[in-house]
This record gives sequence, C-alpha cells and structure tokens, in this order.
Amino acid sequence: MDKLFSKNVDFHDDVLRNIVSLRKTEDLFDDINDADEDLSNLANAVESLVKKEIPHGMIAEDFHYSTAITYPFKTEPFMASRYSDGTFGIWYGSLELETTIFETVYHMIQMESQIENLNEVIIRERAVYKVYCEAILMDFRKRQDHYPELIANEYYFTQKIGQKLHKEGHPGLLAPSARHTGSNIVAFNPNILSNPRNYCYLTYIFYPETEEVFVERTPGKTLLKISKNHFDQQRRSEFLVPNTM
Repeated sequence: MDKLFSKNVDFHDDVLRNIVSLRKTEDLFDDINDADEDLSNLANAVESLVKKEIPHGMIAEDFHYSTAITYPFKTEPFMASRYSDGTFGIWYGSLELETTIFETVYHMIQMESQIENLNEVIIRERAVYKVYCEAILMDFRKRQDHYPELIANEYYFTQKIGQKLHKEGHPGLLAPSARHTGSNIVAFNPNILSNPRNYCYLTYIFYPETEEVFVERTPGKTLLKISKNHFDQQRRSEFLVPNTM
C-alpha cells in the first residue's frame, strides 16, 4: 500500500458539495402564524432583532458554513462510509457536477430500493454548494487500475486508508469516483474548506418500477437519467479490472 501514498498535490480550487435541501426556503414560523403573511413577516423581523443583540462570536458560523462544511464533522455518531469506519467525521465533495450527481443518485437508489412494496414516485430536492479547498492532498486519482479496491463496493481497504491518514493528521485526499469517471475530494479537517456558496439546486425523481432517477436542474427539464442498471453494469465490470498490486 505504501506506493499508493507516493503522490500529493498542492490543491487550491472550488469543489462541489451535494446535500439534501429545498429549492424554496420554508417559512420557519408557518406552524404558528396560521398562514398570515403579516404575522410571518413580523416573526422574521423579531428574529432578526434578537440575533442583532447576541454578543459577537456567540454564533461563530453562518447557515451556509455549518450546512455545507461543518455538519459531517459534528454529527454523532458518525456514519461509516468509504473512507471512515464511523469513528470520525469526514466530508465528501466532487470536482465535477456530474460526478456528485452520480454519487448521490447511487445512494438514493440503494436506499429507496430497500423499501418493500414501494410503488410511488419519490421526489428529493438537493442543493449543490461551491466550497473553496486549500491543502496539500494525497492524490489517488488514476490509481484504480493498480488499486481496484479504491472503487470497490467493499470499503475495508479504503477505510484502512482513512484511518491511517486521519490518525497521522493529513487534511484530505483526492480519489477516483466509484460511480462515475470523475474525481472526489475527501476532507478530514474542516479548516481546509471555506467560502461556501450556492451553485445550483437539483431535483431527483425516483421511479421504483424501473429503478430510474430523473435529475432536474431546471424544474420540468431532465438534466440526466440514471438507472440502477448503470451501476449494476459498472459493478460487474470491476471484476474485469486486473489486479496488478
């Protein structure tokens, strides 16, 4: 495995973070204002005044920063994933929009397909943030031919990598996507991430009968259609990759 850690890169660029969100901001006071627009406006105005009275530094992070960056580092218990065994938080992003879509669609299909007797269309809304990253990162891109475990569905190998890098204090890594032809970024330290900005909103529409997801960026206009069969074929092709370790 030592040869895998032989390359790093001085990375400083925007990356994309794709998370569950809403296209339209909800009224946080709609349960107490009885759909009265004047009451809603008053409640929001009072909230703003109260926030102004909070001493500086009491709220250290704004909504975008906590939502797009720090949330996975503060969630307990942490979820096990490709590069974490669940004992520490980790942040995933992608270098390309299509990559982050394929990654999240895969997990949506896996989750929804486990629901028994599901026969209704499932609609999920998401937000994509641009987040600036600056760090010296381990670079595993284009290494999957020699290390096919990097893109395998079994996470034992990659979790060992994550444990090692997290323990040694490395800030993060770049890796090939297991679901698309692009690349992902894995951050172990939130301090390498900054300046989150809304990039776009997406709607995922899952049809259980065909196990397909239609992705919309503009409402009513299909950007991508991705099927479970796509990932099944990709999985079968893994067995054709020679292991030259």
